[in-house]
Amino acid sequence: MKNTHQLKSEKKIFLIVLTVMLVTVNAFILYLSFSSAKTNIELVTSRVVSVINKDTQNNRSIASDLGSMLQLPDQMLSTSLRVDINKLSGVINDRLSDSELPAWKADIDATHRKKFTILRYFWRNFSDGNKSKFTTYYTDGDAGYYYMFNSQKAIKIHGSNPHFRLSGYVENTSAMLKNNRGFIVPELFYSNVYEDSMTQLPTITIGSPVVINDFSAQGSKMSGIIATDYTQNDLALLFRNAFEELGLQKDGYDISIHSAKGNDIAMNIFPENWPRVHFDLGDIKLMDGFCLSTRVHLLELLRIKIIGFVIANIVMLFFFIIFIRSHHRIEQMMDKLTTDSLTQALSREGGKIVTENIAHSRSTVLVTMDLNDFKIINDTWGHHAGDEALIFFADYLLQSVRQGDHLIRMGGDEFVLLLQNTTPEQARQVMDRRVAELSDFPFENTTIPLSFSFGISELTHGFTESYKKADENLYEMKKQRKMQKDSLQLANV
Repeated sequence: MKNTHQLKSEKKIFLIVLTVMLVTVNAFILYLSFSSAKTNIELVTSRVVSVINKDTQNNRSIASDLGSMLQLPDQMLSTSLRVDINKLSGVINDRLSDSELPAWKADIDATHRKKFTILRYFWRNFSDGNKSKFTTYYTDGDAGYYYMFNSQKAIKIHGSNPHFRLSGYVENTSAMLKNNRGFIVPELFYSNVYEDSMTQLPTITIGSPVVINDFSAQGSKMSGIIATDYTQNDLALLFRNAFEELGLQKDGYDISIHSAKGNDIAMNIFPENWPRVHFDLGDIKLMDGFCLSTRVHLLELLRIKIIGFVIANIVMLFFFIIFIRSHHRIEQMMDKLTTDSLTQALSREGGKIVTENIAHSRSTVLVTMDLNDFKIINDTWGHHAGDEALIFFADYLLQSVRQGDHLIRMGGDEFVLLLQNTTPEQARQVMDRRVAELSDFPFENTTIPLSFSFGISELTHGFTESYKKADENLYEMKKQRKMQKDSLQLANV
């Protein structure tokens, strides 16, 4: 039969195993949620990339067509666009001027007027479906002009370029064209993350080079770029739309953009989603020149696999409740087996468990006790009075029992008291006081005389041997008591 210590050990082991299982299962579900979150952000990013790629391809087409048209004679160019290039590029046109440019001829040279006229009519002929809804323009360098497609305005750059630097890109691309005799597709221009001078927002720019090819003279050169700006708000709109199209929630994700060039300012797509407890999803490629740093909130991970979390934890809770209830029933059964129902002292079985597990390193004294004249109480007052005597006696002893001491009812009116960390002499002193302080017990409306005898033995190698020795001392005490009682009776006669 399992003892109390074994039951406690089993309970402890089970709780440890259950805790490990609970942590393992939740960690596994968290890992699945993490994988799903990473997949979600990759799907969202692919939607955003498709929009940017479409804009980039359109810009490449515009750049390629502009490069080809700039090589045409004016007559062929006018025929192609169905306008008089020389006439339009030589007059002041309010739509092509900015408030800072009061006179077209004075601020924009003939070459740029020609470029902007071509771009204006080319853009007008471009289908709306192929036009980017974000700021798209032509620029020819750090000290040139901007031509804004959407507003059809030209802006001269005064001083340094307020957006990004093109000088290194222009020089590298021009050298590449020269070395390859024009037989090469130049790389796109990618800016760093900078602050836009107009919107004061973090912005990135992607540009397609405008190349004027002259294969015969090996004089291919770069004229400028067709570029699109994506501000923080623009990218937030793209990501928000992508989340909605995929039926996903954006609130649990933190997305920031950084460039391959470095020297970036911070660009957080959803600054309101800054998570306190988060997990890094790693870097995801947006374009060749840009990457996303992504994080997911812990609550979003829980939400993604909420059904799995709920079911797993309910199942674990179910097993925990079943175990606790079963263990509680076993403990109740053990209590019934190990506790005497009448006196609440340990039963004989409970005493056996205690003696088997008692620490032999401690000095333990075994005291055997039984009531004097218990048969007379039963015969005179009835068995109910005898039960009351046993209950009173056990309670009387338990009041003086220390933590770690044990009172055992061996049967009938016989009890055993195990006193730990005690010498036989100390135990004798305690028991003498207990004997002296007990004289009677209350029963109904009267009191009945009550006393007990005891025998002491030090618990050494085995309970049986020590119990036998204590029992012999008990009967020696009883014998002496009887002799004293007989002597008194003779003296009275």
